[in-house]
Amino acid sequence: MSKIPALLRYVLTGVVVLVAVGLVFWKYWVYVTNPWTRDGQVRANVIQIAPRVSAPIVALPIKDNQFVKAGDLLFEIDPRTYQAALDQAKANLDQTRDRIKDLETQVKSAEAALEQAESGIKQAEFAVNSAEVTVVKTKADFERATKLVAKGDVAKRTYDEAVAANDVAQADLAKAQAQLTQADSAKLQSQAQLARARAELGAPGEDNAQLRAAKAALETAQMDLEFTQVRASVDGYVTNLNLRLGSQAVSNQPALALVDAASFWVHGCTATSARAWSATCAPATLPSSP
Repeated sequence: MSKIPALLRYVLTGVVVLVAVGLVFWKYWVYVTNPWTRDGQVRANVIQIAPRVSAPIVALPIKDNQFVKAGDLLFEIDPRTYQAALDQAKANLDQTRDRIKDLETQVKSAEAALEQAESGIKQAEFAVNSAEVTVVKTKADFERATKLVAKGDVAKRTYDEAVAANDVAQADLAKAQAQLTQADSAKLQSQAQLARARAELGAPGEDNAQLRAAKAALETAQMDLEFTQVRASVDGYVTNLNLRLGSQAVSNQPALALVDAASFWVHGCTATSARAWSATCAPATLPSSP
């Protein structure tokens, strides 16, 4: 009978030990798989807001720590200078279009002048050929008359007429050759004028470099005017606001910051043994303070 209580004590002791070990293991397992810490920090993405252009601030509808939505106006920069620049860019574009039209007209005129010069060369060449044929005939008549007059077979008057006709034909040939030389020179001049007009004009249509440059300047002026209104890029809270009405906004210099309302996260430090079971961006429970 005395052995039964002793055995029971051993069994009870073993059960208690096993339960205690199980509780310890279970508690450790819960800690490892669900770590907790008092060393936690709430963090968020902070976006620096900097203007793209420089000018005095004329509107400031926000306050520090104010919640704003994406697209809300944060502040406005004096737009008058940039509006004037936009108007000037529009005028420059109109002037460029007019200049291109004038250059296109000059190109067409130069092409017409070149065509006329080439036609003049053809006419001059025809005149030279005709004059050469006439010279051949009058020269032959002159030489024949010279021989006949020496023999007394023709009258002096006939000889004089042959001499005069040959002189006229030679003069006409010289004149035709001079006109051909002048036509060649006119063609070279027309070609030079056409090349110069085409060079000043550049590529035709929308590919024209002058037109593309004027359009780019207009687009830049439009963007600069739009940049005078600085708007929130995300939903968030205004912070580090040091601006005042009338103060100078400087391009690319941060003027305030936005705390992104959609970017809050908690950063907690856990024990080394629990890190193997934890993961970045894993869900967590935040108990309320008592």
